[in-house]
Amino acid sequence: MNNCKTLEALWKYVERINNEHFKDNELKPILGNGKTKNPKIMFVFINPTIRNISSDNKWVGPRFPFIGTKQIWRIFCKVGLFDARLLNIINKEPYWSLEFTNKVLEYLKQNELYITNVVKWTGKDATLPDSKKIKLFLPILKKEIEIVKPKYIITFGLIPFEALTKQKIKLKDYFENSIKNNSLKYFEIKINNTNTKIIPCYFPTGRGDPKKAIEILKLMKKLK
Repeated sequence: MNNCKTLEALWKYVERINNEHFKDNELKPILGNGKTKNPKIMFVFINPTIRNISSDNKWVGPRFPFIGTKQIWRIFCKVGLFDARLLNIINKEPYWSLEFTNKVLEYLKQNELYITNVVKWTGKDATLPDSKKIKLFLPILKKEIEIVKPKYIITFGLIPFEALTKQKIKLKDYFENSIKNNSLKYFEIKINNTNTKIIPCYFPTGRGDPKKAIEILKLMKKLK
């Protein structure tokens, strides 16, 4: 993996890891995508599920988190991170076409956004990954960060935050201080040879706290 200098090479390594460790899993791993060089923000979620239609072996096109789903894009739209016209199509159409998927991807690129997961393995439900999977895929995420070089990283849930920073925080305290100060504290870290700033956030769907996640994401507008 250390020889991977591009995302294309890294994704080939991800495919190999999945074939070696999870050969009975018929679902394809979900890769990171968006603006792949120096995006302003990289969003790091935890693990993809079968709800992402690009995990199907028959899917032909780009793979990235939340293709074919609705809730995350609704959250992003509420905080000004996604286009209302695109969301209207998501709400109306039962299935994402390849053409529409590419429109969403182009929006991410134009707005300097990149989305990925800690774990590049797709499960059949939303069960959180065990420590073995996190340990297996964390070096890949770090290599991904090194290649992409985001200015800021927003981690959803404590799993990606603690994995990357090796720090323990209480999201409740972080949220209250952020609202009180009307600004986001970031944690400056060096990942491999890349300096970046990490901001923790509640998970924005059912397992987390969507309302508080929205309040944190709204404060991102103050980031320079």
